[in-house]
Amino acid sequence: MKKGVTVIICTYNGRLKLGPTLLHLANQSISSGFGYEIIIVDNASSDQTSEFVITEWEKYKQKNIPLILIDEHTPGKLFALQKGISNAKYEYFVLCDDDNWLNPDYLDIAFNIMESDPGIGAAGGQAIAISEKDISFPSWFETYQNGYAVGTQAAETGDVTSRGHLWGAGLISRTALYKETYKSFPSLLLTEQNRKILSTEDTEYCLRMILMGYRLYYSSSLVLKHFISPERLTIEYKDSLYENFRQSHLILEKYYLAIKLDRKNLTFINRIRLAVVTPLRLLFAKNKDKQKTIMHYLFPDFAPPDPLTSQIKKFISQHGNEHLRV
Repeated sequence: MKKGVTVIICTYNGRLKLGPTLLHLANQSISSGFGYEIIIVDNASSDQTSEFVITEWEKYKQKNIPLILIDEHTPGKLFALQKGISNAKYEYFVLCDDDNWLNPDYLDIAFNIMESDPGIGAAGGQAIAISEKDISFPSWFETYQNGYAVGTQAAETGDVTSRGHLWGAGLISRTALYKETYKSFPSLLLTEQNRKILSTEDTEYCLRMILMGYRLYYSSSLVLKHFISPERLTIEYKDSLYENFRQSHLILEKYYLAIKLDRKNLTFINRIRLAVVTPLRLLFAKNKDKQKTIMHYLFPDFAPPDPLTSQIKKFISQHGNEHLRV
């Protein structure tokens, strides 16, 4: 693939938000001499988003920065994201939500981080929350701001693999890596029974990268502003957002356990301890799902089958050791 960055914006009815987002992308300062493109995936919008984007981008007269519009008619960010990545021509991609305003040096810093170390699977930064001029943030917002992808993701710049995930907003990663990660293993967050669990697709991707041996990196120099509209600052919206996280975690927890129980991360003594303690916990635990998953790793020939864990174990067997980068 070409050396450079593809910026992917997935949007649904984002016409009223995209103006400042595009302006900040037009004003990127690139000192490293790489090319970049912008792919906007219109995810079944009904507000003339595509027409607005074309007119808006023409204002900036950036003839050397291609802006590609793509339609994805199946609702859901995961579908839009994968459509965008499948059309990316550059080695790296940056996820930019339609309400993210990247600092002028964002792409330059992100590119250099990825170039510096092939073991970094993805990198992310910090976000500053802003809203409309006369809107103040509610008293509860600071407590829940991480759920809005706002604030810092670590105390200092460096390896954050142990955190388990990076926010999708502003994330930079490797295009070929994303394609490989999902080529034979569709997202486990998307099932016929629960098609709405799509808001944590970034976390699932990060967890898969960790299982493949890649590292996650945080840089405080990567800064963006996150515009949060007033309707997203209500108790009702916040509760709905966190309920979605809760449901998603029921699936994501199986990835976290896979990382914890992977043989290269688990000492012999800990394996013995778990082998003794887990059956007892299974007898008395109110929530037996976690203990059953551990049993599935420790005693695969005797534990009851778990379709999700079986898929993750298959993923590890095909990707886990082959791409070890730590």
